[in-house]
Order: sequence, then structure tokens, then C-alpha cells
Amino acid sequence: MEERTYDINKSITAQERYCLDNNLPQFAPSDGNCFSCKKNIYMKLEREERNRLSGEITGTRITGITLEMAGKELITGCPHCCRTYCD
Repeated sequence: MEERTYDINKSITAQERYCLDNNLPQFAPSDGNCFSCKKNIYMKLEREERNRLSGEITGTRITGITLEMAGKELITGCPHCCRTYCD
């Protein structure tokens, strides 16, 4: 099972390093705070998912960018509100 670590400061550094090492532009906000929803993209958020017709709770959705993801993927948008940072 893949490790999932949520650490804002380490994730910011990991994304900066990933972009530098791979000569990529950094789209992620420098402080991690989404300009659209104001939530930190590196923070773990859990919320209930519901059936749109019945309103029944069907599960839990977890959003947020892990330290592991920040160190190996180019971040191009907010995992919470799905706003892109590339346009």
C-alpha cells in the first residue's frame, strides 16, 4: 500500500524541488493556498459523498495532495475545488 503523508511545508518544498529538478514551471501556489477556494492544496480533507437523487451517504471522499505526490508529479490544479492553475 502506498504511503500517504500530508505535510504542508514539506510538500511545498517537494513540489518546488520537483519543478527545479525537471525544469518545469511551478503552477502550484507558493504557500499552498488555492486562490479560488482558499483551502490549502496539501491539506487532507474528508467529506461525505451522497447519492444525488436519494441524498443517501454513499461513502467518504478524501482530497489533498500528499507529500509523495508533490515530490513526483507536476501539480496543475486544486484537488479540493478542481480549479486549474494552468489557464
